[in-house]
Amino acid sequence: MRRSVARLGARLGWFVGIWLASVLALAAVGGIIRAILAP
Repeated sequence: MRRSVARLGARLGWFVGIWLASVLALAAVGGIIRAILAP
């Protein structure tokens, strides 16, 4: 039981980490595009 919970927690951590990284990457790309397009 504990092993399955630990495995589930590890997967959840991976998903959250990847999601946060993608969100930060999108925000960075958006900021760069705005800086380039800004007059």
